[in-house]
Amino acid sequence: MIQTPVIVTFANQKGGVGKTTLCVTFANYLVMQGVRVVILDCDFQHSIVNCRKADIRKYGEEHTPYDVIPFKTDSRDKMTEMMEKMHNDPSIDVILMDAPGSLQAEGLVPMFVNTDIIVVPFHYDLVTVPSTAAFLMFIDRLRKAVEGRMKAKLYIIPNQHDGRVGKRSELIVWENARETFARYGTVTSRLPKRADMERFSTMAALDRQIEIVRPVFEQLYLNIFDTTDPLRPHNLSGFHLLENVLKAEKSGQPFNKE
Repeated sequence: MIQTPVIVTFANQKGGVGKTTLCVTFANYLVMQGVRVVILDCDFQHSIVNCRKADIRKYGEEHTPYDVIPFKTDSRDKMTEMMEKMHNDPSIDVILMDAPGSLQAEGLVPMFVNTDIIVVPFHYDLVTVPSTAAFLMFIDRLRKAVEGRMKAKLYIIPNQHDGRVGKRSELIVWENARETFARYGTVTSRLPKRADMERFSTMAALDRQIEIVRPVFEQLYLNIFDTTDPLRPHNLSGFHLLENVLKAEKSGQPFNKE
């Protein structure tokens, strides 16, 4: 078990690999497990913050299941201060960070050095594989440069996988990439491409994607807590749960913001 609070950073220098989607869906998975979660949205686009604002307009702000905090990565000192603050907050079990899709920001070094787990989503394609390999090599060089101060475990997730795509020659490249990536961290099972993965929310139907992501997220959860059992009972109800959202949509009755 990793000592809590645990910091999990979702990162890759290649955009469009599902980094933000997995950050939110992992937050939702953790909340369903009774885990106290905070998201630090460090991506330049602040997509998670914008998603939360849209959710609040629709559902109100009284029953937000976790906080979403915007944070810039342009200062090494401010990032170091924030990481220390998060690591010492007893009210939080897990902090999730959505890193920017770039390696230029000054705050990235203290972010990566002080995180506990780095989650690296990627696609099996001829553009994303070499870009992801370059990112993994960057992390490896950083680990060596700080001489033992960086303890982060890497989980590398083949995301949005479509088994119908790929010529025989490409499939050989994908398998070779998997073997290469495994030198840097744990390569998980593949997450399939599903429309429901794009229907994520920071407030509603938090369990919508749970059966899609469970095989991979259980692996991360087990690494953090040494069990797949819930940390504590969750207190979710109403629009937090997919069953209730579907019933409301079917009846045509919107949820009351109050």
